[in-house]
Amino acid sequence: MTEDQKQPVANTTENQNKSEQQNVATNGQTTNTEQKPKTLGDILTGEGTNLVYVSGMLQGQQINCEGPIEYTRKLDHPQWPFIPALPQYDPSKCKTPKFDWGKGEWVDESEEAKEKELNDLKQAVKTLQNEGQDTEGLSQKIDAIQQGQTQTTAVLGQLLPAVQELTKFAANLQNQESTQTQGNTAKEEGNK
Repeated sequence: MTEDQKQPVANTTENQNKSEQQNVATNGQTTNTEQKPKTLGDILTGEGTNLVYVSGMLQGQQINCEGPIEYTRKLDHPQWPFIPALPQYDPSKCKTPKFDWGKGEWVDESEEAKEKELNDLKQAVKTLQNEGQDTEGLSQKIDAIQQGQTQTTAVLGQLLPAVQELTKFAANLQNQESTQTQGNTAKEEGNK
């Protein structure tokens, strides 16, 4: 081949490269027939995600939060030591996250979080102590009411015989009065 015959081929390749660069710049696509590499997520079926965080003891090493990393299965709930990278299991709200497997949630292991938890516990203790004092005051009031009830019952017990005597006395008076009224009525009728 002569130089003239080679030149158009080189120009054609250069033109294709320039055209492809322009296409990538404007559309973000290439005209190559190259395929994008597949990930495990592309070929795994099922619900959930194959992106997971790792939290737990692995091969004698404690791992609090590593990831997200690609896993060979899709998960929709935690399976020790893997936690799916789903919104409900997002560790980003913790400064130093560690997964609490008992509660099924991320906990913050940072010094600030521990300090806040300690302050919250102190406040809860104060609240309980105050409630305990309130309970003591209520116990004293209840005791006073019970003593008052006992005294009232004792007084009523003493008054009951007196009330019974008065009831008998009133009944006797009523009987005497009726007897006198009948006697007076009989005298008045006899005088007529």
